[in-house]
Parts: sequence; structure tokens; C-alpha cells
Amino acid sequence: MNKPRQKYIWISPKIRYSFLFLDLFYLATGLILLIVGVLWWEDLGNSLRNVIVTPNLLAGSIFVGGLVTFSFLLSAVGLFDPLRRKNFLIAYCVIVVCVIISLLCLGGVVWFSTLSERAHFGGEWTNNWSDSMKGLFQDELKCCGWQNVTTGFIPSSFCPTIEESMNKPGCLDPLVVHADDLLRNLFTTMFGFITADVFAFFACVILIQARNVEERYRKIDEKNGGGGDRALKYQFV
Repeated sequence: MNKPRQKYIWISPKIRYSFLFLDLFYLATGLILLIVGVLWWEDLGNSLRNVIVTPNLLAGSIFVGGLVTFSFLLSAVGLFDPLRRKNFLIAYCVIVVCVIISLLCLGGVVWFSTLSERAHFGGEWTNNWSDSMKGLFQDELKCCGWQNVTTGFIPSSFCPTIEESMNKPGCLDPLVVHADDLLRNLFTTMFGFITADVFAFFACVILIQARNVEERYRKIDEKNGGGGDRALKYQFV
């Protein structure tokens, strides 16, 4: 009695599931960038966070998050039928590389901004920020003036008059400390996301290589007129 012929499984389930897991992780990083960018964009105004996280940075975050989401859809189509939709997987790899470069640029901008915080915020306090914004910062950071009450002092709830605020610290150090913490968390998170992107990229490369091997064996069978999986069963992926 002949044994029933075993059906060939196209590509190793381990490769498919590993790629799917890493792809979902990659998608999660994009959704975080997209959602946080949109929420913070809607909250733009006179707040301490919004003078540290600029609209340009938020726009970059939203763009990269949208790019990640779009590339995930491409990968889903490619994963459903890798043999016939290789171009979707290749496009996914290209976009992942673009995402990695974009995150490197955004993270680099954030990191470089931490190197000149005192000079940057000093210029903003002196030349650009409105009196209402300065007063808001004084009340939020519990400080008065820039270096002290003699430089850039603005009357506010926490700093009613110069005489009553003489013993209160200036806003330079509290603002720089707050900005430094936020910016360091941002670029550390971005560089962490890059790690997930790199793993997703290599997982896709392995998937493409696996489907290439499968396609090769299929062509061998077609050439030999086997019309089955005689050559495919020797595939090592």
C-alpha cells in the first residue's frame, strides 16, 4: 500500500513566523512615532515641552511613523505570497532602510541639540520668547529670570516682584536640566527603534533568500519535467 504523498510546505514556518514577529515589532515603533507625533502636534502652544520638541521634529516623527505603517502593509502582502510578490518584499526592505536613515537623522538632530542647550535657550529667552511664555516657565520651573532676577525677569505668579524674588534661582539650570532629560530620552528611544528596524530588515532579507531558493528548485523541477516537488524536498530552508 502506497503512503500518501506529503504536501510540501513552501517556506519554513520558522522563517515566516520570525519575520511576522519582527515585522509587528517594527510596526509598533512606527505607531508610537505616529501617535505621539500627532498628539503632541495637537498640543502645540506655550508649554515647556513644545519649545524643546519643535514642530519640525514632530513633523519628522509623523512622516517616519506613516512610512513604517505603509511599509508594513507592503510586507503583509508580500508575506501572504512571497513567491509571486517578491517586489513587495523588496520595496519593504528599501523603505526600512529609508526609515533607518530618517531615524538616524532625527536622533542626530536631537542629540546635537543637547550640546548647546544653554546658548540656544539663552538666545530664545532673550530674543524670541514672549513675556507670557517666560512667565509660564517661571511658574512651572519655580524660578525667576534667566540667570537670576537681574536678567530677563518677568512678573508672574511665582515671581511677583524683583524684591520678592531675589533669593529664588534663575531658570537657566532648571530649564536645561528638564530639556536635557527629555531630549536624551527622545534620541535614546529613536536609536532603540533603529535596532528593531535593523532586525526587521534582515528578517525580510532571509525571507527573500528563502523564496529565491524555493523558486530555484521549482524551476529545476519544471526543467526536468517533474511537475512536482522532487527537487523541492531537498530544500534546506
